[in-house]
Amino acid sequence: MMSKELKRFILKIFIAAAVLAALGWLVFTWIVPGQYLLILPWMLVFFAAVTIATHAYQVKLAHKNMVLFTRYSMLFPLFRLLVYSAFAMGYLAVNSDNAAVFVVCLVVVYVTFTFFEVSDLARIVRKNRE
Repeated sequence: MMSKELKRFILKIFIAAAVLAALGWLVFTWIVPGQYLLILPWMLVFFAAVTIATHAYQVKLAHKNMVLFTRYSMLFPLFRLLVYSAFAMGYLAVNSDNAAVFVVCLVVVYVTFTFFEVSDLARIVRKNRE
């Protein structure tokens, strides 16, 4: 069964993805028309899925074994960064048109989802220490 805090995190990620999609629509409609990349919705889905999956495992570790959580808490961001880099390199190898737009969008999505994950994990760790 899914914990209440994991459900709350998934909702936050979905809301963040919806806000990013809406902001993307505004930016690509009004500020930089003609620069929209078809990969962007798939990027949001991919990043959300990877973030939710790794976060769920980290929450499980934090509740089960704080020593393992501490040990792996540095490896998960590295793993995600490698996965996201492979995603970026794969896309850019096939389609290097508008690479700057792609990289900016990738960084915005990465920073947004990482912010939510780190803040949520910090809250869970503080709660577990009490």
